[in-house]
Formats: sequence, structure tokens, C-alpha cells
Amino acid sequence: MQWIFMLIGLVLGWTLDESFSDAGIGALLGLGIGQAIRLSKLATQADQQAQQLEATQKALIALGERLRRVEVPEPTYHSVVETPTPEPTPVAKAPELVWELPAELTPVAVVAEPSQPLPDDVWVSAQRLQAPAIPRGPNLIERGISAARNWLFGGNTVLRVGVVLLFLGLAFLLRYATEGMVVPVELRYAGVAAAAVGLLGLGWWLRLRNRQYGLMLQGTGIAVLYLTVFAAMRLHPLIDPGAALGLLVAVTVFSAILAITQDALGLACAAALGGFAAPILTSTGAGNHVALFSYFALLNAGILAIAWFKAWRLLNLIGFVGTFGIGFAWGMRSYTPELLWSTEPFLIVFFLMYLAIGLLFARRKLLEAGNAPEDRDGLLRWSAAKGDYVDGSLLFGPPLVGFGLQFALVQHLEFAAAFSALGLGIIYMGLARLLSGGRALLLAQTCLALGVIFASLAIPLGLDARWTAAAWAVEGAGIFWLGLRQQRPLARVFGLLLQLGSALAFLSELHPGELTLLDGAPLGALLLGAALLLSFHHLRKAPTEQARERERNGLPVLASLGLGFLYLLAPLLLLTQGTAISWAIAGLVTLFVGLRIGSRTFLFVAFAVQLLGGALFLLRLQGGDGAAVFSAGWGGLITASLIGLALIAGMLLAARDDMVRSDGRLLRGLSVVMLAGLVLINLAVLFVLPWESASGVWAASGLLIIWLSLYLQQRVSFVFGLLLQLVGGGSFLLAVPQWVGPLTGEGLSPLAHSGFWTPMVLGLAALVGAWRLQREPHAPLFSRLKLQRLSDLLLVWGAAWWTLAVAGEVLRFVPVELRGAFLLGSAAISVAIWTLLAWRLKWSSLGLLCTLLMPTASVVLLLSAHTYYHPAAHYGWLAWPALFAVHFLSLRRLAAVAPRRALGIAHVLGCWMLLGLLALELRYGLLRFTAEYNAWRWLGWAILPSLYLVLAAAPRTFAWPVSAYAREYRVFAALPLAVLMLGWFWLANSFSDGTANPLPYVPLLNPLDLGLLFALLGVYVWSRSVAPQRGPQAERLAQGIAGLSLFAFFTALVMRTAHHWGGVPFHLDALLESMLVQAGLSIVWTLIALGLMIGGHLRHRREVWLIGAVLIAVVVAKLFFVELSNRGGLARIVSFIGVGALLLVVGYFAPLPPKRAEPVLETEGAAS
Repeated sequence: MQWIFMLIGLVLGWTLDESFSDAGIGALLGLGIGQAIRLSKLATQADQQAQQLEATQKALIALGERLRRVEVPEPTYHSVVETPTPEPTPVAKAPELVWELPAELTPVAVVAEPSQPLPDDVWVSAQRLQAPAIPRGPNLIERGISAARNWLFGGNTVLRVGVVLLFLGLAFLLRYATEGMVVPVELRYAGVAAAAVGLLGLGWWLRLRNRQYGLMLQGTGIAVLYLTVFAAMRLHPLIDPGAALGLLVAVTVFSAILAITQDALGLACAAALGGFAAPILTSTGAGNHVALFSYFALLNAGILAIAWFKAWRLLNLIGFVGTFGIGFAWGMRSYTPELLWSTEPFLIVFFLMYLAIGLLFARRKLLEAGNAPEDRDGLLRWSAAKGDYVDGSLLFGPPLVGFGLQFALVQHLEFAAAFSALGLGIIYMGLARLLSGGRALLLAQTCLALGVIFASLAIPLGLDARWTAAAWAVEGAGIFWLGLRQQRPLARVFGLLLQLGSALAFLSELHPGELTLLDGAPLGALLLGAALLLSFHHLRKAPTEQARERERNGLPVLASLGLGFLYLLAPLLLLTQGTAISWAIAGLVTLFVGLRIGSRTFLFVAFAVQLLGGALFLLRLQGGDGAAVFSAGWGGLITASLIGLALIAGMLLAARDDMVRSDGRLLRGLSVVMLAGLVLINLAVLFVLPWESASGVWAASGLLIIWLSLYLQQRVSFVFGLLLQLVGGGSFLLAVPQWVGPLTGEGLSPLAHSGFWTPMVLGLAALVGAWRLQREPHAPLFSRLKLQRLSDLLLVWGAAWWTLAVAGEVLRFVPVELRGAFLLGSAAISVAIWTLLAWRLKWSSLGLLCTLLMPTASVVLLLSAHTYYHPAAHYGWLAWPALFAVHFLSLRRLAAVAPRRALGIAHVLGCWMLLGLLALELRYGLLRFTAEYNAWRWLGWAILPSLYLVLAAAPRTFAWPVSAYAREYRVFAALPLAVLMLGWFWLANSFSDGTANPLPYVPLLNPLDLGLLFALLGVYVWSRSVAPQRGPQAERLAQGIAGLSLFAFFTALVMRTAHHWGGVPFHLDALLESMLVQAGLSIVWTLIALGLMIGGHLRHRREVWLIGAVLIAVVVAKLFFVELSNRGGLARIVSFIGVGALLLVVGYFAPLPPKRAEPVLETEGAAS
């Protein structure tokens, strides 16, 4: 209700002063009055609810009291129940309670009383207490508002709204008229040392009672002593470094004695750690390395002595890491070549010590192991099973670390490192010889391996890579052969690794040469290849007991590497072309050998080296001078042809072998080889021809290969022939960037140059290939290739090149203004030729291609069109009719060849093109009236398509092609036109002002309005003709679109009239700000609503009446929110009076929405 008061206040405030401030004040006053009334009503309701709640509470209290009196018995009844004397015996012996009253008390039982009905007057007092007060009636203001609301919204609302608007209009017409420490430092150190000694004594005393506990205390005491001595020297200089070193040595010796005495590994390790840490902790940076290493020699002598009795691996490791680690650190910091002879003896002594420690560890472990087998094989297996006697760290650590340090010491001396490695090898091979007769066979084999490794290492250290590779290769092959003979896997592995190292050493010395392709030692490659192939031969011929099956898996690797190094002889001796030819021939030889020995690896390697030769030849080619692509000339042509022929010959040689035919992978490899051979043979023409000429040769060659492949049933070459077509076309496009532009050469005649004949040959070759494929699309060998699809692809490919050749000539030699007509004529001639071929050959795919004439013409049209495009100019009057004649004749001739669906699409496209072209011609004619952009230009697009829609909706029968393709022409072709015309209607209606010089503007009779109505008529008539096929929803949709479009038409009509007759600028902002436009819109919209409501009332169309009612509501809202702001304007008066009068008419004839299938009641206006 408060919103009604606000609206009334808004209108009254505006009426009094016609200003926004007064209207706002009035609206606020109305809203305040409405809120006050609402609050008053809410307060009254709250009082009434409070009274009702109080009365309900009193009634509930009275009801509770009444129920309490009824349900609770009186005290006198309890005395009556206890007076009778019960029988003593039954009561005393009763096992359970008695739940029934005695018989004499039954009549007076109080519990029966609630079953009686309550008196009639029980609730009287309660009703009187809770009776609510009589609510007060509405006040005077509420009754007035209610009466106004009932008057406005009760009965004929449209009539009454009209009365209000008419009243306001008349009123406006009248208005128009007129934080320290105190204990000494020495005492603290003494206390700590005493505590350490105490821990040692206590641990020694407890060693027999609890060994682990005692050893833990002793270890702690030793650690504390180490820490005390170190802190006394470093933190507080109480003792000098010399005295500290002596104390640390004493603690170390004492710890070792304790460890050996008690058989305690932990104490021994602690002593060793302390011994190696002492010189580090007491070092001043200026010590003597001879004294340091002498001290380490004493420590290691102790560890060596302990190793005679104990197999303490951890102690050995501590000594090894401490000795060589500290020695390495000293060497990195202080070693110079002048100190070699004072350092070398210590390195040798330390190496021999730890070599002996490792051997003593193995001796002690084997003594603890027990008896061993007598025979060698059993002893070897037993020794391998007892592998824990070999300490890998002490076995491999000293030689590796020691040799590394030795190399650093003597690297400035020539051959010193090589002799050092040789000496190590001799030492370990000697140890292996000494140990081979005992139980430590595994240790002996390990020493033998180390000896061989260091002896082999001496070779690269003393000789260059070429001799190293050769020596290692021969050595590795010999070791591998011995490993096979003696059945030693480790020796075989080492032999292979040695050959691998030789290969890497040889390859590291290769680099590009000047007189040859590569610079290196051919002897090394020969020895490497021979050694690897010898290992391959021995392993391949070895019996099963000598070589395991998994070792034989390495046969392909050995063969590939051996052959590869033999192939390196060619680049080490020859240049590019010689290498390529040599590899092609070597591949044939390898292939022959592989077939003889039955090795697939040889076959794969043979083909690989041939392919590699071809790739090498191609990668090292250089560009030509223009007459050819490459500069090698006829020599290059011969080389490429020889390589290609060698590949094809190898393929034919391998294809005859039964092993190859049964191996799918080899057959696939043969396919690749054949392709490579064909590629090289076809590339040979590039040595004597340029790219653009070679493209045509490739196209013809591809056609020939396809034809022969179909005849010989060769699928691989068939695929290559197809690819050759693509490569030929791609190379032409890449070689001739301006393939449709002007030629670089001058003075050439049309149709007499490679720019035309190369693409034409490409196109003809593809078209002939497509025809050949479509003749037998179900060849058994090509079942997977789907030859019909390939034929279609080739057909499209050939047609594209045909088009490129013809279009290129037109664009090169025809003047710009005549290019469109010549392109259209060329397209028509091409399609005519293709149509005859498709009809004679019964080639449906070619017939389908002929249906693309209209899309081609549309491309030409888009390229030729401009603002003032005249289709008939520049021989267009000849080209376009010829094009359409060929189009329709082609479609009629191809009716029995091409698919009907494609023909239907072609008919639709032709219809669109014809209408579009005629529309362009009509637009050009209408443009002749004026040079300004006006309604005539809009009309040129719409007349013919709208007329087509009217004719398409006509029920009469037309001749061919409409009779044969009625659905295509009446529905499929018309549907996009209807959508376009509807879009044109909205665009022209929205953006055109209707100017049609020299004609004056007359509403509804000017060319634009007539054209708009005709376009909308065509759309509506056509939609009505197809709507029954789509159901009632489609018909209602068509009516809705037509109605909405008419509403937009009349709205824009008002604006155009105001523009021409009222001088309002035809801009949206200016039009919306004009009260003349707003008044016209209000009246026109009301007239539209009048027609809708009366028509809906008469036809019993309730939804139509409601649409008109909604439009009236919009008009009324617009009057109050738009027109009302025009203070003192005549347009406002006209709006209110006109709309009000029209609403009176609506209220008389159609006041209420009609009921369906019921007679219309007499209206209020009629009754009055």
C-alpha cells in the first residue's frame, strides 16, 4: 500500500509544479503516509494479539486447576481403604502385590470419576475470560485507499486507466494554457681428565661383570681424554702442540692395548680414529710431511699387526680412509714435484700394507670357514659361495686410490704413469698366480682381473689412441676367446669391455679430414672390425656349455659394431661420393654374406649402410647455379642412380630368400629400402634440372610407378608413386613462390612455359591416376589402402593443379578488368570437359567434382566485387550466362551419374548464385538514381529474393529444374533467403532513414516502407507455406516473428516520419529525446494494442489480448516516466489525451481477456 501512496504523491507533486524536486518530495510524503498507516495497522494487530495471548493463558491456568481437582483423590478415601482387617495368612504368604481392590470398595473408587462427562458449565467462565476484544474497523484513510484500489483494479481496468490518462491529459492541456665465573681453568681441565680416568677405571673393573657396559664406559673415557687434550691445546693454550701430540699418541696406544686385550673392536676403532685425528687436531700448518707419513706408517703397522689376529673389517676401513684421505688432502694442499722422492716411498708402503691387510683378512676368514672341497670346480663354487672373505673395499680401494695418487705424483714424468700401471698389473697377476692353487680362487680371479685391467691401462697411458684401440681390440678378442674356452664369464665380460673401450678410444680420435671424409687410422678400424667380428663368430659357434643363452643376445651388437668399423674404412680413405658408392656396394656384399650365414643382423646392417650412404650423399650436396638444383651434374646423377639401383637390387636379392619372406620385420625393412632406392633414382634428375621442371618429371614418374604397381601388385611402390605426386606438387610450390603471379622471365608466350605446363602435367597425371584407380577399386593386394578413396583424393589433387595452371595463366597475361570474365569462362570450359568425361566414363566422382562450379564462381565474384560492381560489364554479360548454362546443362546431364544429394546441393547453390547476381545487377541499376547512400541501395538487395520467396510459396507447378528438385528450390534454397530477408528487414528498418531521392517521403508509400513490407510479406507467406509441415508450433513462431517485425516497423516508421516531417535528426539519442517521437510512439503503440485486444477479443485469442494489455502497460509506464518529464510540452498533452481516448475505445470493445469457446459477456462500457 505504501507504494500506491508514493505513486500518488509523485503524480500530485509533479502536477503542482512540474519539477523533479516537487515530484520527489511528493513521493517521499506519500511513502511516509503509507508507512505511518502500515505501522499503525501493525500496532493495532500487536495489541489484539497480546490480548488474545493473555486470555489464552488464563484459560489454560483454569483448565489445569480443574484437571488437578478431578484426577487427585481426597484423603477420606484413603482412610476407608485401610479400615478393613485383611486375613493374616494370605497377606503374609502372598508372593506378589495385589492389584485389585476389595469388593466392598469398588462402588466408591475415585478412579471411575473421570469417565463421567463434565458439566456443561465447566468452560463457561474460561470462555468469558479469553473472549477477544472486537477488532476495530478501518479508519477513514484506509477506507478511501481501499475504495480507490477497488475502483481502479476491479472490473474494467483498461477503461479506468484510460479515464485517468485522459483526465491527466486534459489537466496538462489546461496547464498548458494558462650477564662471570670464579673456578680456575686448570682446575676445570684437571677435573675433566680425572673424570675420564675414572670412567676408564670403572669400565675396566666392570669388564668381567658386564662386558658391554664396561666397554661403553671405557670408550667414553677415551673420547673424553681426546677431547680434553684437544681443548687444552686449542681453546685454552695450556699445552703446546708437541706435548699434545705426545699425549694423543699415548692415548691411542693405550686404547689399542685395551682393545686387543679385551678383544673389543669398538675400542680399536676409537683408538684408530683418535690416532688419525691427533695430527690433524695438533697441526699448526707448517708440519713435516715425512714425520706425518712416518707416524701413519706406525699406525698402519699396528693395524696390520691386529689384522694378523683379528678380521676386523671396520678397523681396516678406518685405517684405509684415514691414511689415504689425509694423504690426498695434504697432496691437494702442499704437494709439488720436488717432493716426489720423499713422498713416493710412503705411497708404496701404504699400498703394500693395505694389500697385505686385505690378504690377511681373507686368510683369517678362510681359516674360520672350515674344510674346502678338493676338486677345482667344487672349490671354485665353494669359494664363490664363501664370498665374504673378499673385502671389496680393501681389494679394489688400494689399487684404484693408490694408482690415482700415483698418477698425480708422476704425471710430470713421461711414461711414468704407464709403467706404474704396468707394475700394478704385474703385481696383481703375480698374486693371482700365487693364490690360484689354494682355496681363495675367487680372490685369485679378482686379482687376475685387476692385473689385466692395469696392464691394459698401461697401453693408452704410453701410446696414442690409434695404437691403444688396435691393441685393446686384439687383446679383448683374445681374452674373450679364452673366456669361452675356459668357461669364465668374468673374462668374457672383461674382453667385451676392453673391445668397447678400444672402440671408444678409436672414435675419440676421429675428426673431419681434408683429403678424405674422415681423418684417422684405417688400420685401427680394420683391427677393431675384425676383432669384433671374430668375437661374434666365436660366440655364435660356441656350444651351449661355453656360452649362456643370454650372452648370445649380444650377437647383434657384436655384428653391428664389427661391420660398422669395417664400413669406416671408406670415409677414412675416400671422399663423399666414393664413400656413398662404397657403402652401397658394401651393403650388397654384407647382404650376400648375411643370406649365406642366415644372420638377420647382417641384413639389417646391410640395408642401413646403404641408406646411410644415400643420406650422406644427399647431405653433402651443394646447390647449383640455376640450371640444376645440385652442382654435381651428371656425376651426381650417376652416383644417385647407382645408390638407388644398389638398394633396389639388394631388396630384390633379399626378397628371394625364404628366411626373409617369413620375417615380417625384414619385409617391412625391404619396403623401406625400396622406397629409398626409388627416392634416390627420382632425385637424380635434380642434378640436371631445376625444381619446377623436376616436379613435372616426378608427376609423370609417379603416374608410371602407380600404373606398374597396379599391374605387378606391388603395394610399396604404389604408395611411393602416390607420395611422388605430392612431393612433385610441393616442390613446385616451394620452388616458384609466385606461382600465380608474373613470370620472372620476359618475352614468354601464354601456354608456352614451365609455369603453365608443370602444374598442368601434375594435374593430368593425377587425373589419369585417379581414373586408373577407380577402374579396379577392389584389388586384393590393396584392400587396406581403399583405392576408391585414393582415387577421389587424386582426383581432387589433379583438379587443383588443373585450376592452378589455368588460373595462373589468366592472372599472368589477362588485364585486371577482364580477369573475372576469363576466369569464369575457363571454369565453365573445364566443367564442360569434365562433364563429358564423367558422363562417358560413368565416373561419379568426377561428376561430383563438376558440381563445384558454383562455389568456384562465388570465389571469382568475391574477388571481383567492389562497391560499384557491375556484373554485366567487361564481358560479364557473356561469361555469366555461359557459366549458368554450363551449370544447369551439366546438372541435367549428370543426373544419372552423380549422387542426387550432391546434385540437389548444386541446384541450391546455383539458385543462390543466380539470385545474388541478379540482385547485384538490380542494385547497380538503382544506384544510378542517386550517388548518395539511401534507400535505393537497400532495396536492390531485397526485391528479387522477396519475389522468389513469394513464388516459392505459390502452389503452382514449375518446369525443370524446380519440378525435379521441388524440395531443394522451395525449402532448402528459400530457407536461408528467408533468414537473410528477415535480417535485411531489421537492418534496413533500423538504420535507413527512408530517403529515396528524388521521391518525397510519404509514410507507408515510400520505396523503403513498401520494400520492407514486401520483404516481410515474402518471409511470412513462405513460412506459412512450410509451417504445416513443421506443426502448430512453427506456425505460431512465424506469426510471432511477423508480429514483432511489424511492431518494429511501425516504431521505426514513427521515427522516420519525425525525421522527415519534424526535422528530428535521425540519430537514436536525438530520436529518443524528442517528445514528438515519444508522443507518436505512445499513440502508435496504443493503436497496435487496440488492434491486438479487439482482434483477440473477437477471435477468442486470449494470448493476443494479453499481449495488447502488456503493450498498454508499457505505454502507460512510458507516459509517467518519459512524457511526464516534458514540462508544458504539447506532445505530452497529445500523448495523454490520445492514449486515454484510445483506451476508452479498448475498454468499450474489449475490456477483459476472452474466455475460450464461451460467449463474450456484455462489457461495462456497453452497459453504461
